[in-house]
Amino acid sequence: MTHPDIITAEIFGSYPPQDAEERLGECIYCEQPVYDDGEAVQSTDGLFCNMDCCCEYYEITNINR
Repeated sequence: MTHPDIITAEIFGSYPPQDAEERLGECIYCEQPVYDDGEAVQSTDGLFCNMDCCCEYYEITNINR
């Protein structure tokens, strides 16, 4: 059994990978991992992976007139 940090270092050459985005948590709507990539949305209820999931969660619709 090998420690996950050792496996990551073997794969990426260093730990932590320099180009890896920070994992912030999990989307409360679609349950996908949320990373610090500029798409994350924080609300008072929780964290969303993007604005689409946030709007779906709150049932917000765009009415084009």
